[in-house]
Amino acid sequence: MHSIVKTWGLIVAVLFMSACTTTRAYNHIDPEARALIKSMDSVLISKQRELKADINVSKLSSYVQGHFVPVLIDIGLNSYRNYKANQIMAPMLDTMADHDYTEELNAQLSQALAESGFEGSDDLKIIRQEPQGFRAAYIRQSDADAVMFIDATYAFTPKFDALNVTSRVMVFPVNPALSPYKEKPDQDNIIEVEDNIYRNQFRAIIPVGIEDGSKTENGEIWGQMSEEELAGKMEIAAKKLALTISQDLSVDDGADILEDDTPPEEPESGEIGEETEDGRPVEASLEVTPNVIKNPNLSPIDTDV
Repeated sequence: MHSIVKTWGLIVAVLFMSACTTTRAYNHIDPEARALIKSMDSVLISKQRELKADINVSKLSSYVQGHFVPVLIDIGLNSYRNYKANQIMAPMLDTMADHDYTEELNAQLSQALAESGFEGSDDLKIIRQEPQGFRAAYIRQSDADAVMFIDATYAFTPKFDALNVTSRVMVFPVNPALSPYKEKPDQDNIIEVEDNIYRNQFRAIIPVGIEDGSKTENGEIWGQMSEEELAGKMEIAAKKLALTISQDLSVDDGADILEDDTPPEEPESGEIGEETEDGRPVEASLEVTPNVIKNPNLSPIDTDV
């Protein structure tokens, strides 16, 4: 097995969503608009009940159009890749069967948003199944000045070399005085994505802890973790993600969140990076300082408002 990395460094990436209707990859709140937001309703939309794994999706049919065979090949390859990913992930699903990560995300977001300055933003409503038209209806019935929707997903990478916790955040105006500060101001009564006064996307990356491991080797590392170990790492991701979201909400339009290039703290000798008798790494300290980086290459997530 490849050498064990000395730290389980947690990297949190601030990933900015691109949109074909705008020239910017994100939209921060205007300073003038911020003064008008006294209260904010918040909704955490987390539809997952358990861990999942992403796959490298076969797209042969998109290159060879007009033929049925490439479609069948895509279906077969994607089905097989999902099957193999689920096989690798089975031990993790058993380990985390009784763990509700949505509640963990909610707790960390509530704590972080309590410092955001927007009254009520820390009292999140959890939605696990989203009805058609829910967001538009929720905005229309809200008594707050604005409504924030936080979509959360979490999944292993196709190679199982990391566990990603991704969140898309959008804030929509309720107070009519905020209408001029929409990303794309209009006068209609239709609530659209471009009606937001804030949008951004974030990802917390929890690396597996070995360099250049195969998919099987990486999966074995995750599978050997106890619920306490894996939940502890996911808790760090949730906490850092929540803090980054709260901080980014306070960044004025036209400004940008600074990158934190502080390297993770090096462990003391004998604490982290050694191997146990069965070849597993000694558990890393949960006090590792995360890095915050920007990465504009994440594809947008389509969400109906």
